[in-house]
Amino acid sequence: MGVRDINIDNTPLSERIAETIRTNILKGVIKAGERLVEPKLSEQLGISRTPIREALRHLETEGFIEIIPRRGAVVTEITDQDVDEIFVIKIRLEALAARLSTERLTKEDIDKMKDLAAKVREGSSKVGHMVNWNSEFHDIFIKNCGNERLIKILAGLQQQFKRATVFSFSETGRTQEVAREHQSIIEALELRDKDKVEKLVETHIRNGWEFIKSRL
Repeated sequence: MGVRDINIDNTPLSERIAETIRTNILKGVIKAGERLVEPKLSEQLGISRTPIREALRHLETEGFIEIIPRRGAVVTEITDQDVDEIFVIKIRLEALAARLSTERLTKEDIDKMKDLAAKVREGSSKVGHMVNWNSEFHDIFIKNCGNERLIKILAGLQQQFKRATVFSFSETGRTQEVAREHQSIIEALELRDKDKVEKLVETHIRNGWEFIKSRL
């Protein structure tokens, strides 16, 4: 499945393994329902099972696989219905969280969002990095919305959000659109314009929703 093609760099081995498996899932090289067997991967790579186990746990948190007792790691499937069910919640609740956070975010919070937006704009060959930077960007206004129940609901759906959102970073064109949308959100937050922030976040999520559905 191309695991041997991992480049040697300073990235931890477990992350490099996760990135390669993630990419192969997106490309369809590894199919939904396929099992990822630790001993087999260990033999293919000629390494211990520890970094493989760490990579699989990381992929589970992103929703790419499910670790099932007595079966091991199984690649999950994402359908049009899954995407619709995820984003109909995401578009309403994240826009609300953004609105509620508008007057609560500090300059330090907004500076962190600027840093993350810059990373997304500059891009990375590792899709996992892009997904995490985007997730961290959204998490800042979610965690500062001041509504603990809303924060918990969105945290509980985070794994599914990541699994769907990864498609937004499969093409450079959409990645740059995401970066521009992030910048607009930041500017509205700096103005403390609740209505504009809510509308921009809703549009941002809707654009991602439509793009993902077009690629499934």
